[in-house]
Amino acid sequence: MDYRVGRSAMVLYACSEPDETLRGFVTGRGARQIERAVSAGARWIRFAVAAQPHDELERLLKGFVERFGSLPISNASSRRGGVPASDEHA
Repeated sequence: MDYRVGRSAMVLYACSEPDETLRGFVTGRGARQIERAVSAGARWIRFAVAAQPHDELERLLKGFVERFGSLPISNASSRRGGVPASDEHA
C-alpha cells in the first residue's frame, strides 16, 4: 500500500479484549473490520500476545503514523464518520 511517506503491507491494526480468543475476535466482532481489510488488499493476519492489548494497539498506531504519515488504510476508514478511537479496540 502506498502511504503519505513510503509503502507498507500493513492494512489494519486491531486487538482483541484481554479475555477474548483470537478465534472469537476473527469470527465475531472483528469480522467486519477484517472483511474491510481484505477488500483493501490484506492477505495475512499476524498476531502477538500483549499484556495490555489496547495500549499496545495505540502504540502501534502511533508508530505507524510517525513512520508513514497516516493510519493504516482500514484503521483510517473506520475512524471516518466520527468514530472515536476508543471504539476501535477490536
